Amino acid sequence: MDAARSSDWLRQFLHTLAKNAASAAEAAGAEVRFVDAARPDGDAAELVRDADGVLILGGGDLDPATYGQQRRVKNLYGLDATADAFELGLARAALDSGVPILGICRGMQVLNVAAGGSLIQDLGPGTMHNVESDNSTMTTHTVEIIPGTLLGGIYGPVQLQVRSGHHQAVDAVGAGLTVSATASDGIVEAFEGTAGWALGVQWHPEDPDGDPEQLATLMKAFTTAMAA
Repeated sequence: MDAARSSDWLRQFLHTLAKNAASAAEAAGAEVRFVDAARPDGDAAELVRDADGVLILGGGDLDPATYGQQRRVKNLYGLDATADAFELGLARAALDSGVPILGICRGMQVLNVAAGGSLIQDLGPGTMHNVESDNSTMTTHTVEIIPGTLLGGIYGPVQLQVRSGHHQAVDAVGAGLTVSATASDGIVEAFEGTAGWALGVQWHPEDPDGDPEQLATLMKAFTTAMAA
């Protein structure tokens, strides 16, 4: 997302989340390279060829045109055609080549759209996923991890308390992806690839008020896949 088109608060918060995710990946043994999706300094496919793994983090909304829809709601924010094209290119290159990919929040939605899926453009007010229309407040809720999945192998087939702040969600799941966690209202909270290591989580394990062990466990699994 182009920071110039977002609020100061959101820009700073996204920077904090990115730093937390990077620190956890480095602690798990990864060497991290940041790329600004709004101002990419290389071709997506070439960057993936040079990487052991791809991590796509949170940000603004994907333009509904990227999944073949008209804009149906007025509260879309942070739309950025350059960021959309670049991150979708990263996701498609990673899926095509089998490079491990992890998507968090927007990153999960990017991964879904890259695989041919679609999004719910707005969940509406007063949901468990987003207590403020501008995503300015994280909320905590439970997700149910499906046994026998990659995510179940990472955390166990358990109910997990997660930090969340999103007004959009996965609708039709993309080709080659399968659901691995849901919320009590039926919203898809995680999915994974049916071939290769690909994982998307809709929540924010990198939130400063979240459980740091949850983030560390996820990044350890990701870096282990990169080293395989």
